[in-house]
Order: sequence, then C-alpha cells, then structure tokens
Amino acid sequence: MQDRKLYSIKEARALLGGISRNGIYALLRTGELASVIGCRRFISGAAITASVKYAMEVLYLRSPIWPSKVSGEQYVRRVS
Repeated sequence: MQDRKLYSIKEARALLGGISRNGIYALLRTGELASVIGCRRFISGAAITASVKYAMEVLYLRSPIWPSKVSGEQYVRRVS
C-alpha cells in the first residue's frame, strides 16, 4: 500500500496484519486506535503506527512469556 495520511477501515485492517472487522472496531471503540469521522471513517497512518508500537512495547516486550517460533514451547524471559 502507498504511504498515505488516511486509510479506510478495510485498508487499516490489512496494515494491522489482517485483524478482523470486529477487532478493529473494538480498538476504535476503546480508543486504542484513533480515527477521523466524516462521511466515512478513516484511520491515520500515525494512528496505525502508534497502535503497532503500543502492541510491540506493552503487549509483547513486557510479557514475561513468549512462544518459541521454532518448537512451539514457551520460554520465560528475564526482565531486568
């Protein structure tokens, strides 16, 4: 996709890894993903970037356990 300032719901879902329609509306409803509402609802590229950054920092990097991509087992990460 092109680097644009605003994306449709469908395009934003694709940029966020193909999350479900219900998933993106849940993010919008809780305020975890900001949107611009006019005749249609659009999501800014900055909001998508912020959502991905939040997910990486808070949900993944701070998690004490993460799955191994190789074996499927889970390992405990030491957080310093």
